[in-house]
Amino acid sequence: MKLQDLSAQTISRELEDFLRGTRMRRVHFAEGSIAPPVLAYVTHFPRLSIPLEGCHKMEIAHNGRTEIIRPVRGHAAFVPGNTWNKPDWSSPVKVLTFLFGTKQIGISLVNHKGKSNMPAAALKTSVHGAYDALTHSLLAALMAFAADQSKGPMALLLTESLLHSCLRLLKTPQMHPPRKAIRTYEALCLYVQENFQTPITRESVAQHFGLAANHVSRVFRKEGLMRFNDYLNLVRINRAKFMLRNYNITLKEVAANCGYNDIAYFCRIFKRICKATPTQYRIGIGSLKN
Repeated sequence: MKLQDLSAQTISRELEDFLRGTRMRRVHFAEGSIAPPVLAYVTHFPRLSIPLEGCHKMEIAHNGRTEIIRPVRGHAAFVPGNTWNKPDWSSPVKVLTFLFGTKQIGISLVNHKGKSNMPAAALKTSVHGAYDALTHSLLAALMAFAADQSKGPMALLLTESLLHSCLRLLKTPQMHPPRKAIRTYEALCLYVQENFQTPITRESVAQHFGLAANHVSRVFRKEGLMRFNDYLNLVRINRAKFMLRNYNITLKEVAANCGYNDIAYFCRIFKRICKATPTQYRIGIGSLKN
């Protein structure tokens, strides 16, 4: 059996067991009210995490300040797109995380023993292609609920329903599965989008997936029509633009949050992509707001 098929079966079984024996009791919503700390997890897409065992302690923004939450089984943490969370991996935890990308839903299962501050290697699977109408509507409703900061049981019901819909998609055979190269390309893109704030390289990404570095380059050239480093910089600069628009922090902090240790290099890449320096971009956005 292929590793991808084994991962999908394991994740489906864990999710099915969770839904059969557990009711949602609380949903934590992260906010973008303050800038993320360095090495916080940030993606352009919404994410949902549910602990299966242990406590998935993490730092989030809430009501304009940093807050520590401690989700356990029966709790969920929903992190909207362009919002951050910073998990604490010092304690044992088993957690399922869903990343709702544009072209696929990525699902990872981490079973961390708590012996280091970094999570163990995760089992990963994904649902490729556009969402069905039901899953899309449930996700949109949960995102609206998070934006409105509403109270009441609706968040619990929406979260459970979204998890049931994801399980249904996992267990439904795809009528027209994408080519292997497309699956590989989408998986690589998703990994970059999840880890762009860390010092990743073509070589480290290739090692993570058990691929040759030259093969990663070929996949990006053929399927994405760009080089790997161009895609990585594009993801990082898009995040930098969001931070410049929304947070009053220094350029050094923006660069560090986007994976750049050298601010001069960050400014050079930003200008090449945006045709303006970060400062010019920020001033231009400010004048439009005024």
